[in-house]
Order: sequence, then C-alpha cells, then structure tokens
Amino acid sequence: MAWFRRDTDKSVESTKTPILQETPDDGKTHVCNAYALLNCTFTAPVVKHSREEVRHQDERPSLPTLSKDAELITPKFKGLLAPVFTCFTDDDRRSLDVRPINRYAEWLKHQLIAGVLVNGVVGEGPIMRVRERKANAEYWQRAAVRHNLLILVQVGGAPLPDVLSLAAHAEELHVSGVVVLPDLFYRPRTVDQLVGYCKHVASRCRTRPLLYYHMPSMTGVDLDMVEFCTKAERAIPNFMGLHYSSGDLEMGQRCLRLGRVILLASPSLLASGLMSGFSCCSLAVINIRPDLVRRICDAFDGNELQHVRDYQRELNQLIDIHTQLGGSLEKWVVCMKSWLNKEFSSRASGPFIAGPARTVF
Repeated sequence: MAWFRRDTDKSVESTKTPILQETPDDGKTHVCNAYALLNCTFTAPVVKHSREEVRHQDERPSLPTLSKDAELITPKFKGLLAPVFTCFTDDDRRSLDVRPINRYAEWLKHQLIAGVLVNGVVGEGPIMRVRERKANAEYWQRAAVRHNLLILVQVGGAPLPDVLSLAAHAEELHVSGVVVLPDLFYRPRTVDQLVGYCKHVASRCRTRPLLYYHMPSMTGVDLDMVEFCTKAERAIPNFMGLHYSSGDLEMGQRCLRLGRVILLASPSLLASGLMSGFSCCSLAVINIRPDLVRRICDAFDGNELQHVRDYQRELNQLIDIHTQLGGSLEKWVVCMKSWLNKEFSSRASGPFIAGPARTVF
C-alpha cells in the first residue's frame, strides 16, 4: 500500500545516478540511489570505543559527508518507523553488541519499514553510557545509509552536558533527525521553559530536523503540545514536530499541521490515529509484527473498517499477552524485547537476536 512507503520526487527520479555502496556482510554489491541517500543520512568517521563495552563489526570505509554549509535536510517522514531495540550481549556486563545491526536494518527494510529511531526509550538510551549511545548511533547510521532508511537519534534522558554532546554528535553524523526528551531532573513546568530547553539542544544540531519526545506518563512533563509546537516553530529554526507517545489522541490530532511531523507512538491507538489523520507512526511492535501493522494500514487504505478493527484487536491482544507482567515501562521494555527474541528464535533462520534488556531495579 502507498501509505507506508516514502514518496519519491517525480521530477528528480529521471535524473537519479546510481552510487556503488560498500559491500555488506553477504559479500554482494548493493547499488542505491543518490537522491535516496540525500533524503536519508550521511556518515561520518567512526570514533573508536572501548572493546570491553562494544562488540565491533569489521571496520568499513566511511561514506561521503555533507559540507558545513549544507542546507537543512528535510526528509519525507511518512510511513512506518521502528524504534529499534539496542542489542546487548547475554552476559553480566550487558555490553553493547553492534554486530546484529546490519542484519537488523536489512530485515526492517525487507518489511517495507521507512526508518528507525535509535537510542529511544524502547532502545534503552537513557540507561546507556554516552560513548555507547554514540557508537550505537554510528553503526545504525551506517546501516541506514546502506539500506536506505531514515534514521532518527534520541539524545535526551541524560545530564544537559551529555545531551548537548549527543546532539552535536548527531549533527556530525548527518542523521535524518534528532529527537529529544525533556530534562528529567529540572523538569520544565511551562511551555516556555520547554521551548527554551529544546532551543538549547537544537543549537547543537542546527542542520538536523528536531523533534520533541512527548511521553508524559514517564517524564512527568504534561504540557499543552498544541501551544508548544506553535511557540517552538517560532523560536527554533530546525524544529519539525513531535514523537507523540501519549494517550491523548485529541491533542495529538490538533497538533497535525502541513509541514509538521507528528509520529504516533501508541500501538493501541494505531487504527484511531489513522482515522484522525496521522500519516507516520513509530511503534515498538513494528520490530516484531510488522506484518500485522501493515494489515491495519492496508485495510484502512482499502476502506475495510471491519478488518481494521479486527486487526487492531488482534494486535492489542498480542501486546497484552506478551506484556502482562510489564506493569512499569522498564518491565514493559523487557517483555517486548523478550517477545522479539522468542519470535525470531522460533523461526528456522531468524535474522538476529537482540539479547537481554538491561535492568534498572
């Protein structure tokens, strides 16, 4: 269906020039399109990290980067985005394991997924070290270029100096967009304070589209997002919209505007979100059952509303079954990641295993 595929500029399509990409692990040569790369991501030299904390892939040659004078890239955020799980080794250290990333990205692309969100709440970004988050972003950015995926990197959930460092790093990587949580200690109490915080972060990634991660149930920051978006667009040149993880669908629908990106992040509200006009979503369940999510979207496109309701009910039941012990968000992530591993290990040739989640309590 057309809904979950990114649009292509017809005027440019005839002038596309193939670019030979680096050779992936399967030994085959892959060809991609220069215009598709422009609308996706560009890479930067990979910083070396401690072997004790990161299981590296083989070193790959770096790809071209944008010049410092490059204009703001505004990718077409439309379709299904996967807030990816971070892969850890199954040992006491729970070390970052970057080896499955390329296979992970390749599998998502085969499922017609438009892009990924890295180091988000589902990806356990707030409980990772800064150098781990940077390494994870680097390898995901490389995989995103190879498989023509949009890549959003979440930089919040850390002390302000670390958030600013992560935002500057995302700028250097030329990712498709930067997502930021509010300050979790000095929580903004007014819309103006939240705009000021986001403006401070945005100043470190001036050429990257910035999205605010609205998750009031976890962050405790429950402000009017309609007012926030209006003021943020006036104060922050690269502000683009919201990663909307809230059950208040009415407020989310009021935030929808032409040129503004609102990523729906509540899987139980997918069918309702489609009816409300959302055109892009970022759901954890996309990592596990993208086929079922696509069925909901296909049925909606075909105006088969009874099928939409049936598929949404099936999706909600599956989530309830696999997260029945996940009362808190931390336990919910553990349950969802366990579901992912079970789903792939049950197949004859599963693409990868994400490993265990890190426990906080």
